Formats: sequence, structure tokens, C-alpha cells
Amino acid sequence: MQKITTTKLLTVAVASAMLSGQTVAADSNDSSYKLNTKTRLVYFDREYENTANDRTQSALAITADWSTPQYGGWFGVGISPYFVQEIDSDGKITEDVLTVKDGEAQGYALIGQAFVNLTPFEGFSAKIGRQTHKSMFLSSSGSRAVPNSFQGISAKFIPVKGLNLYGAVYNKWSPRANNDFIGFKTDQSSEGDLNYVSLMGLQYKKDAFAVDAEYLNAKDYIGKLGLRGSYVTKFEDSSLKFTAGVFSSFDNGDLFVTSSEKGELDDEDVAGSVDGVSKSSNDGLGAFLEAKWSKGNTQLTAAVSKTDDIWIEDNFAGDHGTNPFPTRSSVGPDLTNANETVLKLEVKYDWKDYAPGLVTSIAAAKGWDAENSANPSLGSADEEWRELVVSYKVPAIKGLKFTGVIHDYNSDKVGRVDGVKDDETDVRLYLDYTYAFNL
Repeated sequence: MQKITTTKLLTVAVASAMLSGQTVAADSNDSSYKLNTKTRLVYFDREYENTANDRTQSALAITADWSTPQYGGWFGVGISPYFVQEIDSDGKITEDVLTVKDGEAQGYALIGQAFVNLTPFEGFSAKIGRQTHKSMFLSSSGSRAVPNSFQGISAKFIPVKGLNLYGAVYNKWSPRANNDFIGFKTDQSSEGDLNYVSLMGLQYKKDAFAVDAEYLNAKDYIGKLGLRGSYVTKFEDSSLKFTAGVFSSFDNGDLFVTSSEKGELDDEDVAGSVDGVSKSSNDGLGAFLEAKWSKGNTQLTAAVSKTDDIWIEDNFAGDHGTNPFPTRSSVGPDLTNANETVLKLEVKYDWKDYAPGLVTSIAAAKGWDAENSANPSLGSADEEWRELVVSYKVPAIKGLKFTGVIHDYNSDKVGRVDGVKDDETDVRLYLDYTYAFNL
């Protein structure tokens, strides 16, 4: 019954959006009505040191992004229905690309975006409603079948060329494989106890120099501050980009208690602590340096990061956060544990001279001296990952793209360090086709 219902919901939503766009466009002769569709075939194969966690999931996903022009130059609307149909699933039942209902992994549908877009004066815009988001500490994930989105208000203002000021307040979100919008919480609180997540930031770019900063406030739980800057030096036939950044995470209220973040903090190891009751103590601080050299079709990257107290990636339960450190991978643990140092190397090559549309990257990182965040004597670890990413835009079919990710993570742990995980191998395959209708 669920599959029939979700299919009907998608059909009605897409048909309504197409008819509405075509009808108004015909009346107004305004070409700025937009309908962009994306079809994705996605396959996850995840294998763990504990084989009880092994699983595979595959799905067909369809998204349709429809938006109007700005009526009167200041008011517009947008809507994006999402549909995910199960193809196959095996192994542990969990939400990877499929949702879990009644103990089964299955497809789903939802209205992922539904917003009003306001542009009352030049340089300013605001969205009210369901929407995707991308900034330093909070982003809609693009690694699953469909992106997760947030409910609330966001705004940006460009007062002068090169300067972008932005902010947002959200009170609900849609997890990455779920058909519901739910209130924020921690691992120890009830849904909605974390009233809202807000943020503000700026981005500035002038010539070869760029800087961005952001403050995030997960109400009564966690706060974050970040600053990042870069400079590009150009040579006769190559360029070198240097980037540096510093990020903090800290106690922001009553919800920051023991085990409010079960997957990263070791605060339950503090003598006498009580889960969900005892105040947690963690002031995360991390910094990085990155150098990226580009010449012709080749790009070489080296980056190093260092954390003092553990830097917490998740902004709320289920989030999996947004990691601004360049030593991260696209899959797997964060590598931002207490006292951890991480080195990453990457080689990226565009094969356009031999196979147009083909781009590959090989990356590897090593983290060492990670410690138990409550007491270093209780645990230490080293960890590493290796990753191959292949992307291919089919030249003969505009909008068709294949992406493959092979990721391998290994750790060597003594005692307890929550942020260091068991060995894992991931294979993720995506076949995307995007099409823009001319309305």
C-alpha cells in the first residue's frame, strides 16, 4: 500500500507542477518558469569488521524542482516533490538510501522543498518554508537518493560586490532517507527539545583572496565558530592555492549532557557521570592547512589538520554534520578526535584529452594519536582511509553522469575512543540524469 500511495503522490505533484508551469508560461510568455528533473539510480554496498552490520541497498529516485519567476520583481514560489522507489535491499535494516517502516527498508515520497522566495530590494533574498541548505557547518547531503532539507527561514544579502552575508533559522528537518519532517533532538532528548538551529555567516572574495566565517547555534545544545581563508598564486602554466582554517565546537546549554552525542564523545567514561543527566565537558578546537597545485589536467592536494579536544561534527541527532576539514573523506568517520593529527594526499586528473567527460581522483589520509576525549589513559587509536572516485559525464547524452566511489577505512584502537570506528569498506554507485524543461 505504501508504494502505491507514494507513487500517486509523486505523479500528482509532478503533473500539477508541469501543468501549472506550462499554463502560466503560456499566459505570460515568461521563460523564467523553471522545471528541472533529476533521476538517480543509486547503489550502496557496505561491509564492516562486524559482519552483522553488512548491507546493500539500491533505489530509483526522482526529484522535480519547479519554480516561478519573481512576480513584481519580489515574490516567487518553488516546490520539489521527491520520490524514492526500492529496487533491492539485503543485510542489516537501516536507513541508507531507503527509509525504514515497520521493520522493513522501503521507498518513500515527500515534498522536499516548498518555499516562498522574497526579493524585496536589490541584493537581498529570503526563503520561507522547506528548502535545501549549504554552508560551512550545515548542508543538505547529496550522497543519498535525494537531498535532505530544512524547514524555516533563510536569507542572504550582497551589499557590495564580493561580499555575501547570510543567515538561517530552522525548526525541523527531513533526515537523509526519511519521508517525515521532524523536530531536532540530541541522542538523549525527545524530538523537538532542541527548538531550532540557527546560523549566520559571511563570505568575501576579492581577486586571489577569499575568506568565510560562520557561527552556528543549535539551541541549548551546541555552538560552533569557524573561520577559513584562501589565497591563489598563479604562475605561467599552473596555480597554487593555500587555504587555512580554524573551527570550534562548545557547550551551548542544558541539552549538552553526557551521551547527548553517543557516537563521538567519550563523556560517559567520566567517573560518576549519568547518561542524560550529568553536564558534559568538551571544548572542541581544530585547525588545518591545505595546499592545492593545479597544472593542466592534474591537481595535487596536500592537507594537514590537528584537533585539541574533540571537534563534534553532528549538530543534532541523525545529522552526521558537515565537516569543513579538508582531511575528511566523503564516507566514514570524521577524523576529528581529541589530540588527533591527520595528513591527507590526493591526486585528481581530468582525462578530457583521452576520454572526454572522465575525471578520477585517488586520495588517502592517515590520522594518529587520537585519544579518549574524557581520559587519555582509557584509550588511544590511529586510523586511516583510502578512496577512489570516478566520474563520467557521457558526452553523447547531455545531463547523464556516472559516479563511483570505493572507500576503505581501517583503525587500530586500544581501549575506548568513540569517534574511532570499526573497519569498513564502502562501494557507492550513482547514475544521474538531469533535464531542464523549457517552459
